[in-house]
Amino acid sequence: MTRLFVFEGPDGVGKTTTVTAVEKRLRAMGRASVCLSFPGNEPGTLGAHIYKLHHQPAQYDVAKLSPLSLQILHVAAHVDNIERKILPLLREGTIVLLDRYWWSTLAYGVAAGVQLSQLKTIIALEKHVWSGVTPTHLFLFSRSQSLASQLIIDTYDDLYRQESNNYSVVKIENEDTIESLAEEVTRSIVATF
Repeated sequence: MTRLFVFEGPDGVGKTTTVTAVEKRLRAMGRASVCLSFPGNEPGTLGAHIYKLHHQPAQYDVAKLSPLSLQILHVAAHVDNIERKILPLLREGTIVLLDRYWWSTLAYGVAAGVQLSQLKTIIALEKHVWSGVTPTHLFLFSRSQSLASQLIIDTYDDLYRQESNNYSVVKIENEDTIESLAEEVTRSIVATF
């Protein structure tokens, strides 16, 4: 059984903090789990280089990246992470807690002005690499005081409506403490075993 649990939503809604707390709880229960992120920032990986290029392009002697090329780079980092780490871990039975998914490519690409048809084309490649693996649960985080643009929020809402037919998508309103959120999410994960 695949044990892929994805944490999605706009920047600043508590995904990363919650996923870290959930991983600690699962490990304390004796469950083999690993927390990974997209594009990833593990030293020596393509994802780490792309993350730095995205946030510090001048360090790489790059003046500016086009919005489409940036999303293509993100998908390349995702593909590398899926092939090298995520799929092998899932085959071993390890619980994978993934901070972000292809949803972010779509939401942030749309907000940056990339054509939807172009985004769908590059995301189709990533979906192909997943080889039919979908999340056991995708936890979609939101927060009433989010700093995200309305377009990003609306795109995530559209994805929620569309993708809920394909796998379990659980909406999480982050208006509580990290401890209670982590407890709620951990219960949902453990209930799938």
